[in-house]
Amino acid sequence: MFSPQPNNQSTKENPVGRFMVASGAVIEQNNTGKILLVQRASSLDWQPNEWEIMYGRIDQFEDTESGLKREVREEVGITDLEIVEVLTVWHIFRGSEKIAENELIGITYHCRTNQLEPVLSNEHQAFKWVTPEEALDLVKVDGIRRDIKKFGSKQLLIFSTLR
Repeated sequence: MFSPQPNNQSTKENPVGRFMVASGAVIEQNNTGKILLVQRASSLDWQPNEWEIMYGRIDQFEDTESGLKREVREEVGITDLEIVEVLTVWHIFRGSEKIAENELIGITYHCRTNQLEPVLSNEHQAFKWVTPEEALDLVKVDGIRRDIKKFGSKQLLIFSTLR
């Protein structure tokens, strides 16, 4: 008999996983090649004081682009975010335990804005507009560095074709 519903029943033979989804953004300022870095607040439990690009978890029933725009608006007050393209897709465990509650799948986008003065939420304590090279001097987390390098390599490719 045909069942209109997918088989989402978790069994030993067909384990159905549960994980979080996140979106990230390398936000470029006015096509200048400078990107927004934000410094995480010292009070946070995950990577306090670290410099990063924007990331946020997607809510249930929310698509990744809408969730990204919501997170960027909530955390840095940018409302004119233009999503240009996907840069990377990634997978991490948020914390040391490799359990479903810590598993995170993410998509990082190249985005643009004309808004020069972010308004930081309590999740961040500082911001800077920097070149990708300057960002790599500040960012210590490998996955964030990967996203910045991907953006930087695309910018070099674009610049070299314009010459």
